[in-house]
Amino acid sequence: MQRAHLSANRSGAIVDSMAYDGSAPANLTGSLLIAHPSLTDPNFRRTILFLSHHSAEDGAVGLVLNRPLRKTLGEIAASKVPFALQQAETFYGGPVAMDQVTVANIEWQENPSSVVFHSYTGLEEIEIGNGWLPSLRVFLGYAGWTAGQLEGEIEQKAWIIMPPTRDLIEMASPDDAWRGIMRASSPSLKLLSEAPDHPEWN
Repeated sequence: MQRAHLSANRSGAIVDSMAYDGSAPANLTGSLLIAHPSLTDPNFRRTILFLSHHSAEDGAVGLVLNRPLRKTLGEIAASKVPFALQQAETFYGGPVAMDQVTVANIEWQENPSSVVFHSYTGLEEIEIGNGWLPSLRVFLGYAGWTAGQLEGEIEQKAWIIMPPTRDLIEMASPDDAWRGIMRASSPSLKLLSEAPDHPEWN
């Protein structure tokens, strides 16, 4: 099980990786990674990731927040699922270990603004706390980077670094969340995000 209590920047201002100059925090644990419109890797295109761990020595681990799989956990692994989680919606967590189920409690708290994160990677180990069910999410797979790999992708402008906000942690509409960020950011990002998937077809 992984536990963390992660402070959040209350302002919620976007830090665009296009201006990244090496001054980004050395530890991005608890941050959100927003896929830049130019990122075309299908594993991460138009994704929003929560970084549950990051260090210069170990690399980074995260979960994609905005790709629902349209199936409940009971439909995927009925025989192993606790009754309380049978109807839990599942999400694509990332391209690593797609056969691994991660059950995570990602909860926004006020005063001070912070994200509380608990995760379990084995259904038999799940200990559901009182009041957790509304904030529990189930992921298949996860995203992982070796030491220095994520930093390299940030330098290549593949990601926008953003502190967590209540709206993005609770994410009422995952399908629209990425475009919402782009519309609220710089005019250049908004324009890039609205480009057709295959401009050569026009």
